[in-house]
Amino acid sequence: MFDPFSPRTTIILRTLAASGPLSRATIADAIGESRSTTIRELGRLVDLGYVATAGDARATTYYVTDKARKLVLWDTEYYLAQEPDQRHARFTRIEPDLFATLQGSIGVPNTLLTDAVEARRRLGNSATARRDLERFVIELSWKSSKIEGNTYTLLDTERLIEDAAEAPGHDHAEAVMILNHKRAFEYIWQHQADFRQLTRASLEEVHELLTAGLGVPRGLRAGPVGITGTVYVPPASKAEIASYLDAILKVINSCTQPSEKALACLVLLPYLQPFADGNKRTSRLVANAVLLAYGYPPLSYRSVDEQTYKGTLILFYEQGSVANFRQVFLQQMEDSALNYFFPVEDVNARTRGARPRT
Repeated sequence: MFDPFSPRTTIILRTLAASGPLSRATIADAIGESRSTTIRELGRLVDLGYVATAGDARATTYYVTDKARKLVLWDTEYYLAQEPDQRHARFTRIEPDLFATLQGSIGVPNTLLTDAVEARRRLGNSATARRDLERFVIELSWKSSKIEGNTYTLLDTERLIEDAAEAPGHDHAEAVMILNHKRAFEYIWQHQADFRQLTRASLEEVHELLTAGLGVPRGLRAGPVGITGTVYVPPASKAEIASYLDAILKVINSCTQPSEKALACLVLLPYLQPFADGNKRTSRLVANAVLLAYGYPPLSYRSVDEQTYKGTLILFYEQGSVANFRQVFLQQMEDSALNYFFPVEDVNARTRGARPRT
């Protein structure tokens, strides 16, 4: 993964990101370096546009720029080991200026992903591609549910999807969650062209499919919601939620790369929490819909660590840093490109139809 920073400069940027403007002496003490080394490193970071200054001479202080926040990787394990109230969060409420930080967050398109798109075209609708699609649906339904606390194993999920056999000793709701993933993916697969431009209606359709039979209210939530493990609190009023969602959809639709659009879905939708429940699930399926709409391989998340996934989102909520989630996302894109061959659908021939029955 692209990381332009040395260990020393990464520590400097993490220190500034967590604490705000600091003097040279404070930074030198925090990173355990000499004054001359600290000044040299700070000068380099200022020249690169990753650090900016305020004040003059000995009163000069340094702070991290938004450019650096897109790239610098935090020590997620160390950050999350601190109690939420001890983390010095920059943000505890929604910050609309962060929406735009997702634009341009991917950088140069990955040639591996381009190769995967070409491989899809070569394989067409072969038996190999069809089998991989079936395997993908099982692995996505399993892992996306597991991120939300579902206790089905991969083999349990396979039996449920292929044989309609629920695993003994599990709550029926767990089976419903997994089967809802299958139905939601079938829907986005059948309506790929509809997701080149994301709308509130398409977002709500995917959410309804994912939460059917689980007691989750339809549509935008009408009250407050909390997120476990963070001091960040999403907006509570339905009017605010609707307004912010429109702004987020505008940002997503203005992203120039399909992978960038998908990343924006994955980060900004959970950030707003537009629904009473199922927000991360919806973001993952909608991001996959966007990728499919442009011929890119969707993501199963089968290799992702659930706590890392949640922790990198918390870093965005509290610090406005997308770099760690970006790393997880790009790794999952590479895994998908290497491990699955998907059938090619004529997405331009698709028209919106009835949703699969729930």
